[in-house]
Amino acid sequence: MSISFRTKLLASHVGLVVAIVTLLVLLLDRSIGADLERRLDQRLEQQASGAAQWGVGERRHPGKIAARLAAVVGAEVTLFDRDGKVLGDSRGAQKSESEVAPEVRAALEGNIGHATRTAGDSMQEMHYVAVGAPDGWVVRLAAPLSDINETLATTRHQLLVAAIVAAVVALGLGILASRLAAGPLRAMTAAAQRIAGGDFDVEVKSSAPDEFGVLARSLSSLAAQLEARIGELTAERTQVAQLLTVGREFMADASHELRTPVMTIQGYSETLLEGGADSATARQFLETIHRHACRLGRLVEDMLRLSALEVRPSADAIIEHVDVGGVASAVVDTLQARAEAQRVTLRVEVDAGVEISGDPLALEQVLENLVDNAIKYGRTGGTVTIRANQENEDTVVHVEDDGPGIDAHHLPRLFDRFYRVDPERSREKGGAGLGLAIAKQFVESMRGRIHIESELGKGARFVMRFPRVR
Repeated sequence: MSISFRTKLLASHVGLVVAIVTLLVLLLDRSIGADLERRLDQRLEQQASGAAQWGVGERRHPGKIAARLAAVVGAEVTLFDRDGKVLGDSRGAQKSESEVAPEVRAALEGNIGHATRTAGDSMQEMHYVAVGAPDGWVVRLAAPLSDINETLATTRHQLLVAAIVAAVVALGLGILASRLAAGPLRAMTAAAQRIAGGDFDVEVKSSAPDEFGVLARSLSSLAAQLEARIGELTAERTQVAQLLTVGREFMADASHELRTPVMTIQGYSETLLEGGADSATARQFLETIHRHACRLGRLVEDMLRLSALEVRPSADAIIEHVDVGGVASAVVDTLQARAEAQRVTLRVEVDAGVEISGDPLALEQVLENLVDNAIKYGRTGGTVTIRANQENEDTVVHVEDDGPGIDAHHLPRLFDRFYRVDPERSREKGGAGLGLAIAKQFVESMRGRIHIESELGKGARFVMRFPRVR
């Protein structure tokens, strides 16, 4: 059977109070009894000493003297001679005691005798004090302990009533204290059970400065930390799953891209090894092998570059002030011959002094990749423009063309690895679908963002936003 904390607290509280009260009652009972006996003993000793100094031995009729003294002191009086024999007794009894009482013997030896015992005839508990007189007699006073016992009985009754009242008060206070203590504990128990059940949206409100308040605030903090940590673990698990999926897709796409040039090289080389081809055919085969080998080399180079970008720590990135206009002009110079071959006009429209904080080689590769794509897939006789300007807190760089544009359903996946709008045309142009993925990685390594805006028949515009240089 389970006992609640409130019951344990109440029982311990009441038990402690009852134990303390019981101990106090016992101590008071013994203390009061001892104090009453001590006072009785002192009174009898003083009265006996006074009677002894009165000179009882010089007077006749010891029985009458004893009776008279008893009336004065309010106690039984017995007179003894030098041999311990009874000479007179206030009760009128002249019977000698069978042996000398210890208190009388002590008085005959010059001391004050004390004794408590039950009287032989009345079976009443009596207290005796014996004092020696100057004439050699002994005066002994005796008083019953019944008065003391009655006083003790009354006192014990009063103490018992006080103990019962104290126990009742302790019970009431214990119930109140246990209720006040059990309330926060019930709330914290319920919160702990919710946490154990996976519900971490728990807040135990308590402004108390005591241990309960500290525990409640710690429990709320623990729930929040657990919720945050589990959220992080869930996000990490989701991210890992996504990475695994991306990794599998990457391997499948890479295998697909590598298969075509490898099999082409293998097939043509086997034909050449078998012989039977004339010189013109052999040259054609060799040119095909060379073309696919170059394509394979570019593909491997792009894959290695993309992997290096993904694993490179951000601390290793080169960050410096980059003149966007200078980089754009260099890109145009590099691609000018290719543009002229396609009758494409290249233009640079960059505001003076426009800079970004980044890697100049990375920015050059991004612009070269985007402009090269625009030349390849744009309109013959069209225009490709590099623009850059400041917009509020950003430096914005555009690469736009007036080509055929891209259908909207391709735009969300355009930066995915190996994704191509027109696979056949891309292969003819030598593209593997990694250029835009590499461009995105470079832009993000410089704390930038890139997206594309395009409509069919209205060209395409790549927009990059970088934090403005202060």
